[in-house]
Order: sequence, then structure tokens, then C-alpha cells
Amino acid sequence: MTTKIARIALIIFAVGLVASAAYTGENADKAAESVRDDAISKLVAWRTKSADSLLKKKATYETSQPYLTAEALLMATYSLNRDAETVTRALKILKKQSEKDAVDPVAEFYRGKVLSWLGQKDEAKVAWRNAKDRAAAAVKADSKNATARFYLGASLVRLKNPADARKALKKAARIGFYKPMVDFQIGLSYLLDENWKAAKNSFDDVHELDPRYAHLYFYRGLASDKLGRKDLLLDDLDQFVKLAPNSPEADTARTILEAMQ
Repeated sequence: MTTKIARIALIIFAVGLVASAAYTGENADKAAESVRDDAISKLVAWRTKSADSLLKKKATYETSQPYLTAEALLMATYSLNRDAETVTRALKILKKQSEKDAVDPVAEFYRGKVLSWLGQKDEAKVAWRNAKDRAAAAVKADSKNATARFYLGASLVRLKNPADARKALKKAARIGFYKPMVDFQIGLSYLLDENWKAAKNSFDDVHELDPRYAHLYFYRGLASDKLGRKDLLLDDLDQFVKLAPNSPEADTARTILEAMQ
């Protein structure tokens, strides 16, 4: 009898270990995704040093798909207009991560972004369509997936479907996605509609939450110019060039500033 009880206890203990391991693995995946999202929130604001510091502190996740996605985007962002070979290598990593997790829209969305930086517009659109389809499937599977809703909206902005993009983005904000990123994409969607006032208001919202979000200044400046405020255009473009001197839009900003001086 004692042996039988001991055997049952051992089975229960073993099952508990398996369940615990599965739980720990799931938690690790969620933690890695949180690190990725935090790093990306810094990278889209063009704060490469802050993102680099974060990723180094969280090196325990360095073999995970989400971590590698953020690391590749950091490589591309930091090296843009400085080291073409590194940008190309980062693009290959993003492709590998996208293929490794065929349901995750994040790596595919940023693969599209890097492709667009390199002037490969058609390939970028294909990547954004893939990201959109993946995000839509994830939303269908879990309506409370804020990350999927955000990347659905962001992909629709890139694919020039502003009305549907805003619906997805506003839902993402309601269920907790990082609001400066949401407001920025909503601002871009209003630029597509040529609703300059609404666009400026959205970029103002980004500024209120995160005044170091570099690209808000570039696009808010363009909206202000359309509203007849060239003074605000100059102020914003000057700030943008200071914050993101190696970004794809920086040369355009410098050209406008030189022409208006």
C-alpha cells in the first residue's frame, strides 16, 4: 500500500513539473514579447541607445523569436545611412524570424519597413499585406489581442486604407496598446485623408505623451505647413533633424529647411 501511495505521489509530482514547465515557458514567451514591444516603442521613436540598453539588460531572452526581431530592427535603425551591409543583414534576420513564426505579424511588418527604407517598395507592400493578414487572423482568434490589432491598423496605414486602419488602431488603444504609437499611426492615417487638422491633433497627442518621439515632428510639421503655419513647420523639422539625423526623412527635412532659410 505504501509503495502504491508513493507511486501515485510521484506521478502527481511529475505531472506538476510538466505543468509548471509549460507555465514557465508560456510566461517566458510573454516576457520576451514584452521586451520586444518595449524595445520597439523606443526604436520607432528613434531612441536607439535606449533600446540597445534595454535589450542588453534582457539578454536572457536573446535566443527567442521576439527578442531577435527587436534586435534586428535595432541593427537596421542604428545602421541606416551608415552601414548598408548591417542593414541588409538585419533584413535577413527579420525574414528568418518571420518565417520561424508564420502567425506573428511583428517581424513581417518591420521587414516591410526596412524594405521601404531600402527603396524596395513593391517588396515592402507584400510584407505589409502579409503582416495585415497575420494580424487579422490573430484578432479573429483573440479579439483582445492588442498587439495584433495595432499591427493590423499599422499595416492598413501602409496599404493606404486609412478608415479601416483607424478602427483597428482605436480598438488597440482601448485594450491597452502603447498609446503614442497608436496616435502616431492615426496621425499618418489622417495625412492620407488630407485631413491636416486631425493629423496635427494626433501628432500633438503623441507629443503630449512622448515629446522625444522623433517622427511626430516631421509629420506634424508637414500638417502644419498645409494649415498655413510655416513657422511651425520650421520649428518641427529642426527638432526632427536633431532627434533623428540618420532617418530616411532627415534629408528631406534638411532640404526644406535650407530652402526656407
